Amino acid sequence: MAEPRRGFREIDHTADVGIEAEGATPAELFAAAAQGFYSLIADPAGVAAKEEISVAASASGWDELLQAWLSELLAEFNLRGFVGKDCAITRIEAARVHGTVKGEPLDLTRHRFHTEIKAVTYHELKVWQEGGAWRARVIFDV
Repeated sequence: MAEPRRGFREIDHTADVGIEAEGATPAELFAAAAQGFYSLIADPAGVAAKEEISVAASASGWDELLQAWLSELLAEFNLRGFVGKDCAITRIEAARVHGTVKGEPLDLTRHRFHTEIKAVTYHELKVWQEGGAWRARVIFDV
């Protein structure tokens, strides 16, 4: 059996932006989705892992949990300008996720800014298992 792919890719969506993410486990999926989210905001190559924040979210079910998790990351960006580079999920179950993100506040003199994300939408939001991998699709309002 082939090893499942891990990571994310940007997808086209009319007037918004989106990602599809995947991982071998829910933890890998949520970490990949976080990296995809941050890559939409700024070029991750220029972001340094200077600070570490803890982020937690809870919801009922995988779809809602992913939306809540990414919304917490968006709140950290909106409140502090925090852009992540490395994400690690330390605990996850169908109703709760906790993780750490290393990164730094956005600095427009050093970071290549891509887009402002207004919200993590429920439009076409989906988390599923396929071929031994966990996969997700998320659309962001820009």
